[in-house]
Amino acid sequence: MLVTVSRAAKVATGVAAVAVIAGLVALASPAISALGGFGHHAAAQATSAAPSAPPITSPTPTPTPTPDDSSAGCRTEASFALEGDVAHLLKADAIQDRGSRPGARGEVLSSADGIFSYVVAPNDNLDSIEARLCFDGWTLARFNHVLGIAIQPDAHLILRPDPALPWIDSYNPYDEVPGVSVGDYTDALAEMGAAVRTQDLDTARAIWRKLVSGHVSPAAETAASKALDSGDWAVLDQMFP
Repeated sequence: MLVTVSRAAKVATGVAAVAVIAGLVALASPAISALGGFGHHAAAQATSAAPSAPPITSPTPTPTPTPDDSSAGCRTEASFALEGDVAHLLKADAIQDRGSRPGARGEVLSSADGIFSYVVAPNDNLDSIEARLCFDGWTLARFNHVLGIAIQPDAHLILRPDPALPWIDSYNPYDEVPGVSVGDYTDALAEMGAAVRTQDLDTARAIWRKLVSGHVSPAAETAASKALDSGDWAVLDQMFP
């Protein structure tokens, strides 16, 4: 059976409900007042009666700037143009140190002319070094005999080479014969670089005589032989990084 309620009955019921709620609130008012009302007004009054000590504050540390992890902040990038056994430094003014960062934690070495080399740290990578120094990573790697993308800790990446010193190509020997593997020559140059980094002159001389001499340009042959004979590390560092 469907029961219908008239509009008048609904209104009457609503009015009665409001009256009941109003009565309950009135009865509860003394108790609420005794508790200090909604929001505990009495407790707030008690607090204001006795001033509290000022809150203790600690200084906010100044944030440490985070270096940009990309080369986007570089105005431009320096690079090498390699022609035969001569390396030309392009856009030298772009070279800068934008700060240590993951993948580029090594030491930057400078002279009167500016930054001239970078000492590779463990876990460094070419992309991060490029971003830190604003130097094109591909030409930096090729000039410095970096094979693939692996760079050895403690290697000195030369950024400002002596233009009077000839460059040695680690992939293409001067007397290269098409179809003949150059793996032994490439490996020998990597071993030469390791011997030079540790200033092991005897090992460097032995590798040069056995595996490298005769496979480089005449100018490189003369310069390297002279440096090995005299132990000229400044020249050897550049020719065999």
